[in-house]
Amino acid sequence: MTAPESPSLPDDDARREGRDRRTRPTPMFSRYLLWGRRKGPRRGAESEFVYVDRPGTWILLAFACVVGLSMLDAWYTLDLLKRGATEANPVMKMALEISDTAFILIKTVVTIVGAGFLCLHKNWPLGRICLVVALLGYSALLFYHLYAQQVVPL
Repeated sequence: MTAPESPSLPDDDARREGRDRRTRPTPMFSRYLLWGRRKGPRRGAESEFVYVDRPGTWILLAFACVVGLSMLDAWYTLDLLKRGATEANPVMKMALEISDTAFILIKTVVTIVGAGFLCLHKNWPLGRICLVVALLGYSALLFYHLYAQQVVPL
């Protein structure tokens, strides 16, 4: 005696309409960046090394903090330079030779591009580590500037 055959279910491909959009992983720059639905990996095995549409609140907050701390660094650097300090970074020193506006513009653009790149790679362990290092580095630099404001005379 054999067991009755169970009704066959249509396979996944037969039930889908159109092309399977999951045949390729989400690219780094997707047209759905910031307003797409994907906030995390689709499957448990995809917890790392994947791009998502929406980076998440903590990543956007970290991006804003890095950019904000960088802008504070630029402001305090210009203030200290007026008091007689010198710029240690040779690239920023060349930007300062052009103008203060060039210094701020170059510093801001480089920071936004770098922090944005790290935020896009939030699911990479090295990306998360570098973002935390950037936050800690800019925080330490802010404390240095606050100390220097007290030490360097007007």
